[in-house]
Amino acid sequence: MKLISNILCLDQVVRKPAHIFLDELGIEYDEQEDYVVIKHAALFTSTIMSKLLARPNVKLFNAVAAEDLIVKEGRVGGVVTNWALVSMNHDTQSCMDPNVMEAKVVVSSCGHDGPFGATGVKRLKSIGMIDSVPGMKALDMNAAEDAIVKLTREVVPGMIVTGMEVAEIDGSPRMVTFQFPFSLNIVVGIFCLEIALIVHSSFALHIQFLQLKMLIVLDYTI
Repeated sequence: MKLISNILCLDQVVRKPAHIFLDELGIEYDEQEDYVVIKHAALFTSTIMSKLLARPNVKLFNAVAAEDLIVKEGRVGGVVTNWALVSMNHDTQSCMDPNVMEAKVVVSSCGHDGPFGATGVKRLKSIGMIDSVPGMKALDMNAAEDAIVKLTREVVPGMIVTGMEVAEIDGSPRMVTFQFPFSLNIVVGIFCLEIALIVHSSFALHIQFLQLKMLIVLDYTI
């Protein structure tokens, strides 16, 4: 998650109804008609990180890059990791031995296309698990966020795709960083959790919860 948003501006705009998540975190904001404004993006990031890292079942790995996938019997089962600087310099130095992290669900949100962008779906294509990655369309802010939220899904068994990586695989419009990107980040983050719970659990409560989130998603327009 970005520490400073809006092209290094200080305040952070969050479109409703994503502000409900801010209420749950106890983050103060100035309320406007269709959105709220947090006085500094770092306030949001530091708050959510502190609450997350305080949980007993969460680990944060510093300077680690996921550079490949673990695939067993047609299912994504984790990621191959390496030191970030090693991953960025495979052409200039010897490769250090990678490590692996196995997982029941992998969420890939590698962002815009580029040398290190959309690497999750690109890798799926290179190993034949998906047919094509057409790339994102030109900018249409209103359509972009709604499309990314609605198209967030488990694209292959064991791997959920979200964020701008969705735009790459589905050819939906790109977006910019200085309007309402944090609203999207919050909503799709919650949405990914709900998808993971449904796909890997049979509890009816989770399904009902996802239906509730889908009502929010479908009304998620500027």
